[in-house]
Amino acid sequence: MSDQTHLSNLSGDKKAWPVHLTLGNLPATRRNRPGSFAVLLLALLPVPPKLTKSSADHFQSQINADTLRGVFKLLFEPLQNAALEGVNIDCADGKARRCFPILAAWIADHMENVALHGIKSNVCPKFEVLSGELGTDASSHRARDYARYEGCERESASDDSRTMFETLGSDLEKNVFHRFHRVSAPGLHKLDLLHTVYLGLFQHLMDWISGFLKKHAGLQTFDDTRKVLPPYPGCFVPKKAYRAVTQWQGKEMRNLGLCHLGVPAVALRQRDSRQVIPFKHALDSVWALVDFNMMAQYRSHTPETIAYMEEYLDQFHRIKDIFLEFRVSKRTRAKVDKQRKELRHRRAQSNMPVAPSKRRRRREHHRDEENELRMDMIHTESYFNFVKMHLLSHFSDHIR
Repeated sequence: MSDQTHLSNLSGDKKAWPVHLTLGNLPATRRNRPGSFAVLLLALLPVPPKLTKSSADHFQSQINADTLRGVFKLLFEPLQNAALEGVNIDCADGKARRCFPILAAWIADHMENVALHGIKSNVCPKFEVLSGELGTDASSHRARDYARYEGCERESASDDSRTMFETLGSDLEKNVFHRFHRVSAPGLHKLDLLHTVYLGLFQHLMDWISGFLKKHAGLQTFDDTRKVLPPYPGCFVPKKAYRAVTQWQGKEMRNLGLCHLGVPAVALRQRDSRQVIPFKHALDSVWALVDFNMMAQYRSHTPETIAYMEEYLDQFHRIKDIFLEFRVSKRTRAKVDKQRKELRHRRAQSNMPVAPSKRRRRREHHRDEENELRMDMIHTESYFNFVKMHLLSHFSDHIR
């Protein structure tokens, strides 16, 4: 008999994080039957208010982090003792057995994992993937090994170890799961559809789709089509346009995911010969991500279904560049505006006279030149290297 402890941080309250304990009893002789589980509320963790970047608030943030680590140390102390010495547990057959409960998983939003694992917000909590490599395959990187980090910190000079930890985006002192018995801290991080897909990729995807539809004059058709959808079990008809919703919840985003493919297909149904390929790539990209999400919801998997998941994800990565121009950051947008101003300033300085019959053709040429330079700048500066995109590659490993 193997007893596993699954702690999940389900953030529902803005003033506190509820920490739930899930105890799983998994008999080795009955692997085909589901094990028994129990969920207990352990504590409500205090959540401090947001702080600025001033020196006083930086000092307060360190106090908040130390307080949080102290609370977790108090919570985990009984579990540590039980994992070392064991504890007698009454089983369903009436016998008492010596069991060693082990912390098995921790489900939370990425930013909560950042605080608990002591990592930077733009790095992977499981693998040594740098911020600029989040769009690459996770299997080509080494898993995080905090025991190795600790050994390097003891053996090397303090400056060298600090540089290494800054490069890897990790801080041993802030990791509340470090030095747990029989527990690998990176292995505790588990993905869930709510934080990773619904409030992660689907929300990004809708921003990209909105930009794509706006470019091709289909955004109003998209909103009108969503409002006339016939209701059916599991899906409710939205009363507001997508742009009118200020904050999305998991249920709303899950409901939006049911029409992610059909509604944009209706909005893009009228197209000319130049729009056939872009429209097809956009819909295929949405199709692949929706299929990946549907496969990830399976209650049980086989090697074939996992292979389908990986195939859909690979297909999404191959054609997602159709939305690259809608991943423009504020920094890239500022560079584009600066480039356009410089180009127009050079044209104003040249001040070459043009015949009235050629002015329209010249304006069209200038407009095409600006659009071409803008697209070159966007494709050079924009990228898909962000954490929620990278975490999709871990789904198949977690299922296995």
